[in-house]
Amino acid sequence: MISETEIIEVDEKGKIEIPCKVREKIGIYPHDKLILDYKNNTLILTKQKRSVFDLQLKEVAVGTLKNALIFERNINKAGKKDMPVKE
Repeated sequence: MISETEIIEVDEKGKIEIPCKVREKIGIYPHDKLILDYKNNTLILTKQKRSVFDLQLKEVAVGTLKNALIFERNINKAGKKDMPVKE
């Protein structure tokens, strides 16, 4: 794995911005969830795998309400609403 170092600044609200080229390489999109871990002076951000619930929200944003309701009904029938999905 090849890593690159970026220097980023913390704003007044304590927020940082992940550079666009890093987000693109890792595949981080709006509303993705990241896991923050820290040890000593090191922060580690890991992209959380998508769950069925996240995919359901994406379906609402991309498709129609009808498709989202059908998707939700199928999930409820399967009884797997919050089971993780492999990418």
